[in-house]
Amino acid sequence: MSANTFPSQIEPFKWAEQGFTWSGTLPLSRFARIAREAVGSIDDQLINIDCKLSMDIYHRIVWLDGHTEAKVPMVCQRCLGPVEIELVSDFHLALIDDESLIERLDEDADFIVLGESESSKKGDFDAPALVDLLALLEDELLLLMPLSPKHDACEHKHQPTIQDVVEEKRDNPFDVLASLKGKLNS
Repeated sequence: MSANTFPSQIEPFKWAEQGFTWSGTLPLSRFARIAREAVGSIDDQLINIDCKLSMDIYHRIVWLDGHTEAKVPMVCQRCLGPVEIELVSDFHLALIDDESLIERLDEDADFIVLGESESSKKGDFDAPALVDLLALLEDELLLLMPLSPKHDACEHKHQPTIQDVVEEKRDNPFDVLASLKGKLNS
């Protein structure tokens, strides 16, 4: 594998022992779940990634440390125009292969238990666990995506402003009932 090739799958324990690191950029289009939320052309959108694996041999815990940065064009929920959402993540994830190791982690540590979904598809139980590194990084970025993206300040093209609401004179719907009540009392 060349130094610039991003690995689609890794063997965390083996690669951590070897001191795996990767730094570079990937196109936003490689992150399918994030790309679905983007609007417009994402051909020139890049995600900057720095990551490394290290191992706590005593506790049999692999640590995935990294930093990601991306700008994702999304739809502003106020004005329905495009808004560029900046996603910046610094993460420190424990990758463990046994749930009993969770108690050895700090209380606020983020972790992933490597299970069947991350394991090799060969059906060989002794095969090393393979992890989709791209999916892990995408998960970290998805956690930062707002449910309702919006500009810090934008003009509400599709909603009345507060001034419009104040200036608009509305008929009181109970006026009709009051006039009926007056007719009944006469």
